[in-house]
Amino acid sequence: MRIRYLTKWITPLLLLFLSAACSDEVSRVGSSTIRARDLARRVSVTEIYYPGSGKNYVALSQLIKGNLSIEMLRSLGRTVDDSVLEKEAQRIDQNTKAPEMLKRIKDVYRSDRKAYLRSFVALVYAERVLYSEVFLKSPDAQATERKQAESLLQQASPSPSSFMQTARKQGLSAEQFRVSLKYGVVPIEHTPLATPAPHEADLEHADRLHHLLETTKPGAIYPKVIEWQENFQVVRLLRRTGKDLIIESAAVAKRSYDEWFWEKASKVPVRITNIALKSELLKEVSWASRLKLD
Repeated sequence: MRIRYLTKWITPLLLLFLSAACSDEVSRVGSSTIRARDLARRVSVTEIYYPGSGKNYVALSQLIKGNLSIEMLRSLGRTVDDSVLEKEAQRIDQNTKAPEMLKRIKDVYRSDRKAYLRSFVALVYAERVLYSEVFLKSPDAQATERKQAESLLQQASPSPSSFMQTARKQGLSAEQFRVSLKYGVVPIEHTPLATPAPHEADLEHADRLHHLLETTKPGAIYPKVIEWQENFQVVRLLRRTGKDLIIESAAVAKRSYDEWFWEKASKVPVRITNIALKSELLKEVSWASRLKLD
């Protein structure tokens, strides 16, 4: 009799608990749940970053995009657990350029360390690693673009003198450059060289080309595709002029991170339970139309 009495009350209480838990859900991204308290805290964090922008749809957009990054990492076999996030939190502490701002963000979470790790640190970690450790280093991410550069190299190598023509037939822009250790890599039409000091990255670019082309004979095409952060380059050395190199160059631009990200992210199911907030997100956030909404 007592068991029946307890069962009579336990079942409604359990249903009430589950109902409350579900009603607290604002959005679900793959296997990740965004709750009302996560959204409220992110609104405060957004206001710290960008005063005046602390709106629900802005905060939700950040949480959704961050959790898409987390889901993508997990799908690639990357672990995103407390031990990983504690290390990332230490990295943030050590490398922050805005310690006062970071303190204010931590104050939003007060003593809830797990919430800080889950809804702030995890997003920073996932977006950083997805870009720098996966996108930039994945051969698959740029396979089509590399193949196009390799195709140009293969077609142009038998007849180096037709390099520019071959590149243009492939729809690529081909130009002549002066490679100077003093002025960087400068379009040939800019000669005589201007006196302002070039950016450090330009000098590093020039230095690397000098090193790679050290044994290349004038008139020949360098036998490998040269990879840069922004493109794949095919180069023909025309001549050496003093300490400078005169080259013909064609480059295949790498696909953007945004294009690669949405190719993957648009396959992750997303549910937004608040209809009004969902409508506002779709109206105000340009990429929201790419979401795979339930």
